[in-house]
Amino acid sequence: MLEINTRNLFLRPTKREDLDAVAAIWGDIDGGKYLPDPYYKSGTEIEAILEDDPDCPVYYFVAFRTGCDEIVGTCSLGLENAKASNYSIGYDVKKEHWRNGYATEMVHALIELASKLDIKSITAPVAQANTASCRLVEKCGFVIDGESSFTKSGTDIVYPTFIYKLEL
Repeated sequence: MLEINTRNLFLRPTKREDLDAVAAIWGDIDGGKYLPDPYYKSGTEIEAILEDDPDCPVYYFVAFRTGCDEIVGTCSLGLENAKASNYSIGYDVKKEHWRNGYATEMVHALIELASKLDIKSITAPVAQANTASCRLVEKCGFVIDGESSFTKSGTDIVYPTFIYKLEL
């Protein structure tokens, strides 16, 4: 089992028993605002995400503060689909844990994991309106490599995005 320790966090692969906590983070109106996913209400809505697809590897992690049992965030490194040519990262932190540096620690852990997996570059699609996340990935060394947009699933809200890239 792939586990990662950072200064303040313990990251481990997401398990089925974590899914209600993950859904609560992703489904939070503020915390999930800039995610392309719908506002989830329960873990059963996201069970299929954990199914392994050998053609589309994705590493899904839950993050705990070191020494605590509470999930404070989630992060991932993977291909968006089987036809994708690059790996991208995603992350989300429970609202009450914002501004503690946890997202930065998760992103650094994902960068280190990508390096160990011999991945040459990673992207981070970030909604342009999510200025805090834009600053975070820039602080971690990512640069804008393009622009795109996504529609928030289940809504008609379209978010213009920056596609950040980091060469490893």
